[in-house]
Amino acid sequence: MRDPFYRPLNIEFNVAQENNVPEILGEFEEVDEAIKFLGKNFTSINSAVTVNRWMDTKEKTELRAEYTDILENLLPSYEKELSAAENALSDAKKKQKSAEDMYNATISHAKQLASQVKRGLKEMNLDEKYTSRIAYKGRYYFFTYIDKKLKLCLIRDIPQHEKTEIWNQMAGNEEYIDKHFGDGEVDAENPRV
Repeated sequence: MRDPFYRPLNIEFNVAQENNVPEILGEFEEVDEAIKFLGKNFTSINSAVTVNRWMDTKEKTELRAEYTDILENLLPSYEKELSAAENALSDAKKKQKSAEDMYNATISHAKQLASQVKRGLKEMNLDEKYTSRIAYKGRYYFFTYIDKKLKLCLIRDIPQHEKTEIWNQMAGNEEYIDKHFGDGEVDAENPRV
């Protein structure tokens, strides 16, 4: 049985790599330090957001075990039910439909689990208290305070109707990032402030 509250030791977000924004803005012992850092250096808005993170080996193993159990134990029993239902015509139509639905749902569920494992990503809801959105060069960059670091966790294009509203914020953010993180590399031990 999977633990819905399980959290890997090291969180790695699935973020596109072709950008000039660092994946980590620095390390901070407490969330208050990270909030002060953001407030001092950026114009940002706290945002609750759902992002994708990479699964660890434990999560992949649990999902594989679940779909293996489905394929080895559940599916054969539904296959037998389906075969028996097809042989009895008169009152078996109802039973056939039920068995067929269970068979298809089981196949679909197993395929979904296998697809999740192959993709290797898992959604993770981030609290707005620890997650901030920074406008930079026409995109929103979301950073969250996790594992004592401010990590880049999501990139979204800024909708056209919002771009004029946040023009001044974006200009200040661009100036800071280009000045302090121009090469895209951040020393996680000593963030450049």
